[in-house]
Amino acid sequence: MHMHRRGWSTWLAILPAVLWLAHARADEAPTGVYTGTLGRQAIVLQLTPGDDAATAGRYFYVRHHRDIALSGASAGNGHLQLREGWDVDANGPRLTLERQADGGWRGQWQDDKGTTLPIALQPATIAPPAADAPPWLKQLHASDRYAYLRLAGLKPQAGKRETFMGHALQWWRVPEAGITFFEILDGYPPAELARINQALMDRMWQETGSYYDCMFNHFNDGDYEQTVTPRLLTANLVSVSVFTNYYCGGAHPDFGDAAINLDAHTARALELEDILWLGKGKPLHYATDADGNPEPGSASFEAWSDYREQHLAPWLARQWRQLYPQETTATGGEDDCGYDDPGVWQFVSWHMTPKGLFIGPSYARAARVCEANDDWSVLPWETVRRHPGRLRLTLP
Repeated sequence: MHMHRRGWSTWLAILPAVLWLAHARADEAPTGVYTGTLGRQAIVLQLTPGDDAATAGRYFYVRHHRDIALSGASAGNGHLQLREGWDVDANGPRLTLERQADGGWRGQWQDDKGTTLPIALQPATIAPPAADAPPWLKQLHASDRYAYLRLAGLKPQAGKRETFMGHALQWWRVPEAGITFFEILDGYPPAELARINQALMDRMWQETGSYYDCMFNHFNDGDYEQTVTPRLLTANLVSVSVFTNYYCGGAHPDFGDAAINLDAHTARALELEDILWLGKGKPLHYATDADGNPEPGSASFEAWSDYREQHLAPWLARQWRQLYPQETTATGGEDDCGYDDPGVWQFVSWHMTPKGLFIGPSYARAARVCEANDDWSVLPWETVRRHPGRLRLTLP
């Protein structure tokens, strides 16, 4: 997946680990999340019955947090036969479960060597998250109890402190997932600082969930390496790069930057059109929710795409030819990325820097290497200020 494409399509395509769409029939085990033990180990297990008595599921050991897929079928009379993995016919450990009167399950786990361990499960009872918990965890508590439990037991560890643009930063790391983010310790009014840090920590938990989803999608053998870099901290703006190299299945690995760009006063996420507008009339606002649907009050994707194609992309191509003629000059051969082609500047990644807006191109997978353009495509703030966006923010 290419992370800086997460703003609209590619990122949305990889976030769900599995699309659990099947609904239980009256004689099947209901969809549910259970907690209990496998042998002496605490586990969390999710079941989703499907068509023709098929049953899908997954579980994780609380000490490890990584999902193990389950495939199998209802044997009738409240019995389930499951096997670890995506293929019910493959070799591997088996789970035999029997429904209990209290709504839980009991049974056993057995591997190919004959080792047998008892299983005891109860419907999950989940305490609500703390009032100051990041919004992402609150959302998961309401919509995906299994994913919430997978993250709720993780404890970020304090790392180094450093100073960036006059602000003290405290770094945090989720060691099981290798996800690292920072909080800002000073330099903003307390209420603003709290909102900014909540947005940063919220993203840390989103990325942690994405790490585990990636591992699940690729049989716990995926790759998800991330670098978080502060780019701009001013009284009015916060910008942070979140660059990820990942492989979660499919033909090839991928990479990209999904930056955090915030109004420092409100911690509201900024869209490029909030800062830069090249069209006629009132700047449009296009933003999507977690499912990729336009938020209330948002322009349609079609209107936004048309603006990007007809106004933003050709204007950027002209700017680059004037500002960076050497980088945009076509050289021919495999080194020719065609940076002077407006088509690669329609769906862009971006973050803010002291010098201006960094705007990254987008390419088809075969030419994805062209997106690693050494950060030369920076639009100076002097130019940006001549084309103010929807929010008329105070820019550097």
